[in-house]
Amino acid sequence: MLKKHLAAMLLIAIGAAAPLGAASVSFLVIETGIPADIPAPQYSILWENCLLDVFYESGHIVSNAPMLRLAVIPADGFPDEAESNIREAINGGMEYFFIAIVKFPGNSVSMRLFKARSRTMIDEQSYTGKLPINMREERESIRNAIRVIAARVME
Repeated sequence: MLKKHLAAMLLIAIGAAAPLGAASVSFLVIETGIPADIPAPQYSILWENCLLDVFYESGHIVSNAPMLRLAVIPADGFPDEAESNIREAINGGMEYFFIAIVKFPGNSVSMRLFKARSRTMIDEQSYTGKLPINMREERESIRNAIRVIAARVME
């Protein structure tokens, strides 16, 4: 009986000491090129959903900030407009901050992955959808593009 308890305790201790490999990632989708009074296009929502899905399925802890809509495309690096969002993410314990800038018209997307505290860019990728394509294929194409940059988390 004592051996079973010791074995169970040892197993629990090893499991608790082993890193789980999960990171905490917060997302922000920024839309550019569309008027402020038009509702969020389905394409932006598709990107937000795919981001959350891919990182969650990879075992990471995820959260998202409300979408932003800007008149101009933010400059390279970390956009000033996202400063309040990243501060909130850091206060919530997020280690990484992911920005997807959806550019209308044309539906091209710039993906930027940052270390949250330092605002150091880890990777930047571009995505342009292929036409014609159906919604299922587009979703899978977006998810594959996100997987490439998601692999950079915790390298």
